[in-house]
Amino acid sequence: MIDRTDVVAERELALRAVPGAAPQARAALRALLRGTPFAARLDDGELAVSELVTNAVLHGREPITVRLFVTHDCLRVEVHDGSPLSPSFSMLDPTAVTGRGLMLISAASDRWGVEPESHGKQVWFEILQNGPQEVEADVDALLAAWGDDLAGDPALEQVRVVLTDLDTALVARAEAHVEGLLRELSTLGDDVPDDIARVARSVLQAAAGMDAVRADLKHQLAVAVSAGRPLVDLTLTIQRDDAELVRDFSHAVDEADRLSRAGQLLTTPALSELSEARQSYLRRLLAQLQS
Repeated sequence: MIDRTDVVAERELALRAVPGAAPQARAALRALLRGTPFAARLDDGELAVSELVTNAVLHGREPITVRLFVTHDCLRVEVHDGSPLSPSFSMLDPTAVTGRGLMLISAASDRWGVEPESHGKQVWFEILQNGPQEVEADVDALLAAWGDDLAGDPALEQVRVVLTDLDTALVARAEAHVEGLLRELSTLGDDVPDDIARVARSVLQAAAGMDAVRADLKHQLAVAVSAGRPLVDLTLTIQRDDAELVRDFSHAVDEADRLSRAGQLLTTPALSELSEARQSYLRRLLAQLQS
């Protein structure tokens, strides 16, 4: 932790969970570091702040706040968001861009960590003038904060959905492709065509509504992939009223994939087998919610 009395420059900005959030954070960091010794590590700083903001946009919860601090011997970047859930290393696909995010942060910075807050969490990294120092994480406090938040989450009518005999590798690859699409759409700048910006907003909004369900799905997939199981049964708990969210998410990702096939995105278009696998398990999820 830096000594706040030693701060020589700082900046705070509030961000929305929309495309363009990461470029705004990068621009603020560039302006703050101009003329400081840390300008030599600007590339590392921009990479790390992009990853933190992108994670907050994709998997966090508004409000999102970025705080930048420069002292005589340290650059500290904090990204605060309203979700208590910690970022984690992906086991679904080691080549997926989003799954490598925390590894990139670890490589680009000298130290980083996660700290629970009363209304969410803070993910931070530091770049030091004199090299890294070991920091001991307060794991008990972190777990307690997550447990308190989850225990207090109100439950409406919950439906237990079981999707049996899914092809583990195929569904994992389909989810990894969706993550790649979400990542690209969340990092678009303000100068993209209106039709792409519209799709990006709708996809990110739909994905936010499905975030908890997809996190559970990906966790179960990761366990099956790690265990080498070719088929997996997924058990998901979801509110019956969320059927519309599932439908919106399915349509939005199809629209994003259409842009990808048209060459308007950098993400490689999904193979037909991946699109079909994603559409199939979402249809089965919908059918059980509506039964």
